[in-house]
Parts: sequence; C-alpha cells; structure tokens
Amino acid sequence: MAAVDDNRDVPKLFYVDGPGGTGKTTLYGCLIWSLRNMGRSVLSVAFTGIAATLMDGGMTVHSTFGLPFGTLNEDSTSSIAMQSLRARRIREAALIVWDEAPMSPGLQLTVVDRLLKDIMQSELPFGGKTVLFAGDFRQILPVVRRGTRAAIVAASIRHHHLWDVFERFSLTQNMRANNDADFAAWLLQLGNGQLPAVDGNVNTVEIPRNMVCDIANLIDFVYPQQMSLANVDDFARKIILCPRKEDCRQVNRTVLQRVTGAARTYTAIDTVVADDVDEIANYPTEFLNSLEPDGLPPYRLTLVVGSVVMLLRNLDPKIRLCNGTRLVVTELRRNNFKARLLADAGEGQDDIVIPRIPLSSSGDDDLPFTMRRVQFPVRLSFAMTINKSQGQTFDRVGLFLPSPVFTHGQLYVAFSRVRDSESIKVGMYGGDDGRFITRNIVYSDVL
Repeated sequence: MAAVDDNRDVPKLFYVDGPGGTGKTTLYGCLIWSLRNMGRSVLSVAFTGIAATLMDGGMTVHSTFGLPFGTLNEDSTSSIAMQSLRARRIREAALIVWDEAPMSPGLQLTVVDRLLKDIMQSELPFGGKTVLFAGDFRQILPVVRRGTRAAIVAASIRHHHLWDVFERFSLTQNMRANNDADFAAWLLQLGNGQLPAVDGNVNTVEIPRNMVCDIANLIDFVYPQQMSLANVDDFARKIILCPRKEDCRQVNRTVLQRVTGAARTYTAIDTVVADDVDEIANYPTEFLNSLEPDGLPPYRLTLVVGSVVMLLRNLDPKIRLCNGTRLVVTELRRNNFKARLLADAGEGQDDIVIPRIPLSSSGDDDLPFTMRRVQFPVRLSFAMTINKSQGQTFDRVGLFLPSPVFTHGQLYVAFSRVRDSESIKVGMYGGDDGRFITRNIVYSDVL
C-alpha cells in the first residue's frame, strides 16, 4: 500500500507465492476493493480467460496490454496507441494485479515492461507502476511447444531479468483443505516433489488406495445419475480431468449419452485460407471435415439440452464469456442455441444466444495451411484438460489417468482442485503388486 501511495523508498514489484487454496485470490481481492473504495483504479489481469473471470473486472493479459497473439519474441510490441483509452486506463491505474503469473512466459513481461515504460515515460521497471504478481510455481508453467525441460524453465518468469527486483511473499496455510490436514500436507509434498520415490524412480509416486477407483466406475463417481436441465445444479461443480485432449473427447462422448433432453447435431463449414486456387484444391472438403485442430470445435457438434459446453473464444469478458467458461445448453435452434453460465445456472440468469462464428487454426497445430471453420465456438465439457482447470475449485473431481501426466505440475493441479481427499477419485490401472503408481513431474529449478 505504501508503494501504491507513491512512496519511492519501497519496492514497486511484488510476487505472492502460495500453494493452491492458501488464499491468494482472497488476499488480492481485499487489496483491490480497499483501493477502489478509496476511488483508486486497479487493473486485474490473468494469463487465461477463465482465471480472469474469477477476479472482479478481470481481463486477460493479452487484451489489457494489446499483446500480439501467437509466439512472442524479443521484438514483439503492443498494439496500444499512447493516446488511446486503454493507455489512459493503464496510466491511471494505482495497482496492476497479475494472477496466474507462472503460466505467463517471460517474454510477456518483456513486452509489458516496454509498453509501461512508454506509457509512463519512465525507465523504471514497468514504468514505475506498482504491480502485484501472484501464482504457484508448483502449477503448470508456460507452454513451450515440443519444449525440453530446460526450454520450459527458461521461459518461466522466474528466469526473467526482472525477477531479482521483485519483493516476494509466501502464503503457506491451505485454507481450501483445512478440514483435511492430512490431504493438505500430502498435496504440498506432491507439488514439491517430496513424496517417497517408488523403487528409486524420483519421477513416480504412489497414489493412496482410498483415492483410486476402477476406470469404468470413474464417470459414476462424478456423474452418478441421469442428467438434465432440471438437475443441472447437481453436477455444475463437478468435472472429470484428463491430461490429454483425446481423453477428454472420449469421456465427453460417453457422458453425453447420460443427458436426457432434445438433441441436435450441427455441422461446420470448412475452407482453406490461401490465395492460390491450386493450393486450396489440394485439400478436399472431406479431409478438412475429419480434422480437429487445437482451439477449434469439432466439425460435427452434437448438443443436448442440459449438456455442458466450454467456450473456445473470448466473446464478452465483461459478462464472463471467456475462453474456458462453462455453459449449460438451454435451447437448441436451427442456426444458434441458447445457454447460460453453468456457475449461475440455478439463479434465474438470462440465457445467452451463442452464434456460429468463423474460427481459424492457430498455426501451432502442425497443419501446412490455415483452416477456416464456421461453427459454434464451443466443445463439450463434462471433462476438460488439467491445464484448463487451473485456478478453479470443484466439489467433485474424477482424474482420468489411464496414461500418466506429461509436464510439470499437472498432477498437483488436478489434486488441488478439491478441498479434501473424499472429493477426488483417480481412474487408473494398478500394478501387479497391487500398488497404484504414476508419474509426477516436478521441475525443482522453478520451486
């Protein structure tokens, strides 16, 4: 607060670290409202849209600071003009809160640092602005496509040149799991990579038998009854988590059969974006229809009234319609459908009309061309990837783990979505010795 009051004798950059459930969101929520009650402006940003919706007035880092989409480099620049309204909002902000900071690549800090120096006309770090970063390095780090451990660690903000000027604080008591102290202690050891190694392999852990169930029974644990729009409250705070997207698609198709309601299948329109007509002719429509690149909905989208879907694009962050927001389908029509936010499904909330929109492949999906698909920007979300779940808390979680996790923090993130050991079950195969052993990847370099 002294830094916000422009006391030049105190640091301006802060980082609050803490395991999931220790109250980081509560802490900076208090700071935000304290300042706003004084008439001061605060910018709340997060790396992902779903994390941004958990903050009052939250926006993504990309939209707040005008960052280019795609891969950043040292020469990347913001699209914000110095005399624009967005620049004025940044200039007037007394505090910037940046949540889920460990997910942000260090190059984001470089571009934002350069932007704030220009806006504030100051060579101080971040233009002399007071910035509070928050997050947990035990959780998932920046995604580096096909990146080695060294590349992922190097992309982390912990290895950014500005890290040394941060004043760092730590929260240690798990408030989310305070009714299950043993689970909270086990969870912290899991995130720190301190659980006993299995047969000398430091990257493996044994999952307690009471947290494991047969893979075939995992869906019954999370969704034990027929689902419909009438009982949506019973499964609004439940989820099945998977390390891989293909596992999610498999689980979603299975769970959809348990939803009783009117059904409809929507097909997309697929085209190749290219100036050369001969290039377009190389890719038949049937081939395009068979593809499901990252970030695009399926060509054939089957929905049922009462089914749960997730947005794949930021439609309107002001009303929490962000990439990663979960909705429940309330009405299916010929050219659009109606839905409402799943978190508020039982509170008389107005329905939102979801239209078809043109979506393009990102360029990070190994396709030798850019594909344009006109479809509803959603996919089924009875199951989601572990990465998408970060920052959220659920009443019940099923972890679908026929194959192990593949990067730092995934196992820890999955287990830390719940408050106690009774609220999570892991669907996995046991060994011949009756133990349930899986991989736990922890990059100690960033802890």
